[in-house]
Amino acid sequence: MIDRRSLVRALGREELADWVVIEREQELAVVEEVHRSELRTRWQLTVHADTPAGRGTAHVMVDADEGDADKVVEQAAVLARLSVGPAWATIPPSAPARVDLADPTLATGEPLAAAATIARLIPRRPGAAIDVRVTLLREHVTVQARQSFHTEWSATLARVDALVTQGAHAIAVAREARRADQLELVAGVDEAIADLRRLAAAGAVVPGPCAVILTADALLHGGLGVWEAFVTQADPVVARQGLTRYHERAPIAAGADAVAEPLSITSDGALPFGVRSSPLGDEGDAVRKFPLITRGIAAGLALTPREAALRQRDPNGGVRNLIVDAGTWDEKSTPDKTRVIEIRRLRGLEIDPYTGDADLELALSIDRATGAPFAGGTLRLDLIDVLARAKRSARTIRRGPYVGPAAVLIERADLI
Repeated sequence: MIDRRSLVRALGREELADWVVIEREQELAVVEEVHRSELRTRWQLTVHADTPAGRGTAHVMVDADEGDADKVVEQAAVLARLSVGPAWATIPPSAPARVDLADPTLATGEPLAAAATIARLIPRRPGAAIDVRVTLLREHVTVQARQSFHTEWSATLARVDALVTQGAHAIAVAREARRADQLELVAGVDEAIADLRRLAAAGAVVPGPCAVILTADALLHGGLGVWEAFVTQADPVVARQGLTRYHERAPIAAGADAVAEPLSITSDGALPFGVRSSPLGDEGDAVRKFPLITRGIAAGLALTPREAALRQRDPNGGVRNLIVDAGTWDEKSTPDKTRVIEIRRLRGLEIDPYTGDADLELALSIDRATGAPFAGGTLRLDLIDVLARAKRSARTIRRGPYVGPAAVLIERADLI
């Protein structure tokens, strides 16, 4: 078994510039057809080795019962020396972010019982079959660094995956939150059942120019959904190589700073009970709230300790929970003299990380003029440009790592 004392002792025997050890003591409970639970300890090890050619870094993750500490540290040191890049010096650690991550109702008692309680929150509706999987993770995290730095915290994370079936159609509902009362399971299942009825009556797609309303399930398809286009643009390595679509202190798209309600997006890793919140990053860097976009202007990057040192800035823990400023648009209103398509569900979403160009494969949509649902169709959008100009709803939602408008209106698109 690997323990912290043996790891630290092994690290002391290597000639390393710096290191960070993260211990995660985890309780995992899974409730589905067969209930199961397990206890495990996982180690994350980051080591930095200085050589005449520069500094190399390695990241290693192992379970406590995999191998021994000396071999793990030796492997990490070798990997670090083989991955040498530009020389940089570790910035002295800042104070960890102060953030609540553990729901008291999920952190106590038997984990299987707590997971079963969440499963009972799933509503049962006549005519619909619902298969449910609930995963509850409790963990106690301890961080120790070479620079005499030590901190620890506890966290809970619940994930619900439900497959709602009615007739020949099925819709998957996924929810993730650190608090049980933030899962919104009843609304998620009821919306899925309503969309299943629409699917049963859906007609064929009619191509052509239109305005597009992306509602919550389409907007956040797969997690952050269309907003993921801005996360990849904040990659500092790609930015340093000049491969990003836009650059700091410049508009994210032509005229993006001159629209009526310019887009602003913030990364908040200190959001209370945020799914991606944490006091520290995986390299022991303090997590901070920082702007990605401010009123249409690129404002920040996700800075690891290495990238921050190369830019002579402070690290910020990377992109975490996205906070998108709401707008004033009323979701019930629609543009005049324009065909308006309300997109309820996507089948697939592919985003080019460099350009922001995306293919949206539609699963279920509604023609606002007739109220008729239809299945199928594709949209090809420059997400960075259209989201910079899109009208954002005044109503906001919090789902997973996202807080922001519940829907957006894209006024010009071409349905194919």
